[in-house]
Order: sequence, then structure tokens, then C-alpha cells
Amino acid sequence: MKKIYSLLLLTVVILCSCDSNDDNSSVIDSSTVVLNLQGKLSAPESEFIGVYKGDPAVTYSYKNPFVDQTGYFVFDNYTSNYLSFGGGFTYINKTDKTTAGYTNNSAITGTGKLSATYMTVNPSAYSTDKFHFAGNQSHTVKGMYVTNSTYAYLSMQNGDTSAKKFVTGDWFKLTVTGLDEKGNATGTVDFYLADYRDGKKIMVDQWTWLDLSALGKVAEVKFSMSSTDTGKWGMNTPAYFCMDGFTIEL
Repeated sequence: MKKIYSLLLLTVVILCSCDSNDDNSSVIDSSTVVLNLQGKLSAPESEFIGVYKGDPAVTYSYKNPFVDQTGYFVFDNYTSNYLSFGGGFTYINKTDKTTAGYTNNSAITGTGKLSATYMTVNPSAYSTDKFHFAGNQSHTVKGMYVTNSTYAYLSMQNGDTSAKKFVTGDWFKLTVTGLDEKGNATGTVDFYLADYRDGKKIMVDQWTWLDLSALGKVAEVKFSMSSTDTGKWGMNTPAYFCMDGFTIEL
């Protein structure tokens, strides 16, 4: 009997240890929904490219709405007239962490956090910078995993034809804003994807849990990006980031 009791106690300890090491375990339960992109791509090393039905003389991109596997999250993807990602949101399972430039939409991690498929975001006034929920419902936001895109990471690390190599004092920031059904802001959370201020030299290269509970209950979630590398025509640092595991309360 003592032996059985010891084994049961050991099992409980192991399970508790596993839970405490999962920084998202506290928000995944029966009352939450987590963004699920697993299975949306049938081929490896691929990404969602929608159809282009626009007139190239009028618009360079065409909107292709899509939902995740849960049916709760609704996104807009913009496909360019070159049949490539033209802004907004796309889902991807590519693993390329070394190729520089705008044609590479991979995360710098080379994979998603919760599955092989994750999301790359290019928030823009020319496409879209926000997503909403099915049925135009509102939900309380918990948080999400976030990391740098390979495009932005290598641009900041090495510089390129449009952007400079980051040096002391530079930063690259993601701002997440909640919007209610009338379009009013419910709250804002900032996250530095790169931070070279005050003696720091941080450039995010792992999936990091971002607590978004300060946004409260929202109808839409809006993303914006800013950087110290900004010129006459706006930000030079590529306005791309990757996310996974966006979590809401029911």
C-alpha cells in the first residue's frame, strides 16, 4: 500500500511540475478558445495565398477572408497581383530562418508554438491591421504567443537596402489595441520585439507569451508597429511579426 501511495504522489508531483512550466497553462481550460491553425495547410513549407480578382490597374491586392479551425477567429488576407502575400494576415508552416527579404514570411523560430502552422501578420493601412470574431461577437482577451518574423529579424540584425542595422538606442515595438463594437479603444498593450535601449540588446527569437488581459472585452483586435528606424515615408523596419495561440474567454 505504501508503494502504491508513493507512486500516486510521484505522479501528482510530476503533473504539477509540468503545469507550472507551461506559461499558458493558466488560461487554457474549458472556458477558453485558442486560435487553431493546425491542418489548414496540406503541404509542408507552404502558406495561404488567396485568389486575386482585382484589376492591377486599380488595386495591387485583393481581400480573401478566412477563419481558423475553431470558427471563432475571422481574418482578412490580402493577395497581391503577383499572387503573393499582400498584407493583413496569413497562415504558414514554412521553416526558413536564414533567407533575408520580403519573400520570406517564416517566423524566426522556424515553427509555430502550438503546432507547425502559425500566423504571420503585416498590419497596414493599405490592407488591414485588425481582426474580429465570428458573428460580430465580443470576447474577453487573455493573450497570445508572439515572435519576430525572419524578414524583420534579419533586417534589424544585418540591415538591408531599406532599413538599417540596429544599434544602441534602437527599438521595434508591437502595439495591440482592443476595440469595442463602436470602435472605441478598450485598452492597449505594448511589446518590444527588439530593444537596444538602456544597455539592453534584445531581439526576440523565441515564442513569448504576451498577456493581453488589459484589453478586456473586445469586438476587434488591432495591431500596429513602430520603430526608431523611421524616415520620410514611414517606418523602414519591416512591419511583420508572427503570432500563435491567441486565446479568448467564452
